[in-house]
Amino acid sequence: MDPGKALTDYLTAHSSLSPADILQIGSFFQPEYLRKEETLLSAGNRYTKIVFVAEGILRVFIVDPRGEEVVKNFIESGSFFSLIGGFENKPIAAFSVAAVTDCTLLTLSGSDAGKLTAQMPEWPDIMKTGALEAMDGMVRKQEFLRIGDSAEQYHHFVKHFPQLARLVPLKYIASYLRITQSSLSRIRRNMK
Repeated sequence: MDPGKALTDYLTAHSSLSPADILQIGSFFQPEYLRKEETLLSAGNRYTKIVFVAEGILRVFIVDPRGEEVVKNFIESGSFFSLIGGFENKPIAAFSVAAVTDCTLLTLSGSDAGKLTAQMPEWPDIMKTGALEAMDGMVRKQEFLRIGDSAEQYHHFVKHFPQLARLVPLKYIASYLRITQSSLSRIRRNMK
């Protein structure tokens, strides 16, 4: 898929921008590619780009005191990602982000975001809307983790996030559900 088309489709569906404005926004984004398992951001580092996931899946994770990765969220195609605090504060990441699948990203640097805002003053509002949608999506993905047992949570995950259930390796789904991989395998066997 053409990464520019993915961004164009997103902006067309989520804004009332003209085609010329959408083209102008797209011209500021640069393509980047991550291979499966490649790290985009490591905890403790700064990351000052806005990322649009044109294709693929990213995982957001922390490392617990035992040294094990705990998946906190998945970022799917057609979603934006950035560190809260943006370009001005240059925040330090409390988590890491890595590719679950091969990914095509479109990134916007801080300097290009400034240029885009100068040319299009409504750009910050568009980004705020994208950030709110991302936050809402993350909360919706997390809500079911508080209800029911592990089997019910996995059933919910499969029903409501079928693409993730199909493409994400079991070890990451188990981590996200906060169960062992062997428990998840047992739950899957019992579903058949």
